[in-house]
Amino acid sequence: MATSAARPAFSGLVVHHDEQLGYSLLVPDGWQRLGLAGSEDGVFYAPDPADLLTGLAVDAQHLAGPVRASDLAALRSGLRTGLRRLPAARITDCSAEAIGDLITLEARATSQHDGSVRQRWVRLLYQGTVQLRLIAQAASTERFAYWEPMFFTAMRSVHFGHDW
Repeated sequence: MATSAARPAFSGLVVHHDEQLGYSLLVPDGWQRLGLAGSEDGVFYAPDPADLLTGLAVDAQHLAGPVRASDLAALRSGLRTGLRRLPAARITDCSAEAIGDLITLEARATSQHDGSVRQRWVRLLYQGTVQLRLIAQAASTERFAYWEPMFFTAMRSVHFGHDW
């Protein structure tokens, strides 16, 4: 297994685009695209199809009404509450901000499953009535550290609009 000092190699990036909901982001080329359990339209990108605990979940939906900056405190509280439901959860970072009509929240957390510590990075983005949920996760903190550069690219390359 790779150490956290090593960095993953990749052959390029591909665009994950959802025409209906109007967003795009970049994901590593060659990652396996799978259906996301519990979601009709969500996808899970796995760098190794033999390790389905490590990868990037992408899921979006239309909400009944628009999300506004005034909703930020409630959204942040809900994110923290949800993460605390993970077994032996430890939230290491949580932030939220509104930039114009874009609302973004993110948190990093660890939790315990079957004797191992897993790491997760959640990013929620809201624009108008669209909610986009990204979850980068790994089977261990070491695997997360290894794949973090790829997770970072996906998490930070989100673009709303149909012009990408």
